Amino acid sequence: MDYYKYNNRYITPKPYTAKNMMVKTLETPSQPPSEIPESAETGTLTVRVFTALGALPVENASVTVYRMLEGGEVQSYSQQTTDSSGRVPDILLPVIRDPMDTSQYYYTTYSMRVLAENYYTVNVLNFRIFPGIKTDYKVDMVPLVAGETGAPEQTYIIPPSPIDRFNE
Repeated sequence: MDYYKYNNRYITPKPYTAKNMMVKTLETPSQPPSEIPESAETGTLTVRVFTALGALPVENASVTVYRMLEGGEVQSYSQQTTDSSGRVPDILLPVIRDPMDTSQYYYTTYSMRVLAENYYTVNVLNFRIFPGIKTDYKVDMVPLVAGETGAPEQTYIIPPSPIDRFNE
């Protein structure tokens, strides 16, 4: 287990766990070996999709996780559909370490698009996946207004963290 020094204390990275909440584990679907290099470390993404301020799960929502590469190319890592509880199976994602990066904490930035019939599309841009850490996202979808046309969207951009300045 790796230890990291933060504020003159040694800490062990741990996955975030919600208190007072029942969490059921879903199996991770097998991914083709070409997607995750053997030398890459991995992190886990858990996605739950709800409506009515988290009161009702959204079934059959399409969740796509991707990365924007240099030159604007999009590399898709996972496309899954939510079950009756609004969840997709845990998604295992590679965390690529740049050998030129000397920071103690490293991560890979991904984006996610959530689509469901009769709901606004939700985009979550620039979220981070850390090695050995489980990242949990709860996506709250807003129902479409009756008679509305087009492809309305909600976009959430995750800004850089203040810790990034200290790791340079």
